[in-house]
Amino acid sequence: MKTAYFKMRFRLVSPLAVGSGENKNTDSDIVLDSRNMPVIPASAFAGIIRHYNGVGYNYKNDFFGYIDGENSAESRIRFYDACAVSKTESTVRDCVGLENKVGKDGAKFDLEAVETGADFVTLFELHDANEDEISMLLNAVAALDAGQLRIGSKTSRGYGQIKITELLKAEFDLPDDKTRWLEFDQHDLLSDKFYEKVDIPEICSKYVKICLELKQKGGVSIRSYTVKDSSDIGSADYVQLSLKDGTPVISGTSWAGAFRERFLLLSGDEELTKGLFGFVDEKIKKQSKSGILFSESIISEHEMKVITRNSIDRFSAATKDGALYTEKTCYNGKCVLEMHIKKDVEQLEKCLKYLSAAIVDLDRGYLAVGGLTSVGRGLFEVVGMTVDGRDVTDALKSADISAMTGGAAV
Repeated sequence: MKTAYFKMRFRLVSPLAVGSGENKNTDSDIVLDSRNMPVIPASAFAGIIRHYNGVGYNYKNDFFGYIDGENSAESRIRFYDACAVSKTESTVRDCVGLENKVGKDGAKFDLEAVETGADFVTLFELHDANEDEISMLLNAVAALDAGQLRIGSKTSRGYGQIKITELLKAEFDLPDDKTRWLEFDQHDLLSDKFYEKVDIPEICSKYVKICLELKQKGGVSIRSYTVKDSSDIGSADYVQLSLKDGTPVISGTSWAGAFRERFLLLSGDEELTKGLFGFVDEKIKKQSKSGILFSESIISEHEMKVITRNSIDRFSAATKDGALYTEKTCYNGKCVLEMHIKKDVEQLEKCLKYLSAAIVDLDRGYLAVGGLTSVGRGLFEVVGMTVDGRDVTDALKSADISAMTGGAAV
């Protein structure tokens, strides 16, 4: 029997929300192990890798296993929990459903997430796998590394994105390798004995990737109501959403909300918008997963400012009672936004054209992100744009929509 182990070390490049079912700290708490450290259940990897390779749960595939009435087959690939191997921090994110930038009734909740930068390690165990089955696994690993396959919840809105730092492989052919096998301990995730490095294959992409290099035109207001820095207590009523170390970020949910609203405005097609951005209709108990993935953007080369504002009565020109507040926010920074659009969404070319038009609006200051957009916050300039690696910045600046989308691998 041939047995292979793939050890994958990776780092979070966006927050990770894997709910435990508990709600002691937030509406959705993260999973913790006996060390009180975050852990990613093996079932999370099994589900996304099986789904990515198009294996349905009722499909008779003895590699992933199946149950079909009285017939069944045990999986020949085993997944292990991913354990944290570095210091980790948890964060609390506030979420709310918006409609025309107004919160929907009953759509406010918070969740706990593992902070960006945490290091994890996990293991995949394969028994008598052929080359096609190994390739199937490595293709999913490549998709994870490219940010097109993500872990946990809210993955289409910037959560659960990882970067693989090392991929290793150990192989045994029993009974010939029984001596090596007896010395091998697959549960020792820190030891690399018997392992050799494996190259991550070039991804066979199922997505069109749009990458925007952005520069702020002034400030941005993505508010966090959870204080992370003790210096903010008493100095500001609202602070810019940021990582534990104070680095400001723009959440994927903020990007998705802004682009969805503008996409609907430009297309005038609610069904097309639902098809691309997904929807949940609680009245008819119907929902559809988003066909576009947004990244979380980390802002660099910025300056933080504390701004005190008041609300003015438009009739008397006097300040309103109780309307004074102070906000700590971010100005003049740079960031990157990545969007991955599934190639199998309906009317892909049409979706790309309206999405490109929304990006033109973002570049020209017609589309703003976050709060306080009516007073000049949330404006950006697009200093660089690529579509599947092809530079289309000149086409963007001239608003040539056809040239912006013409090279997409659709």
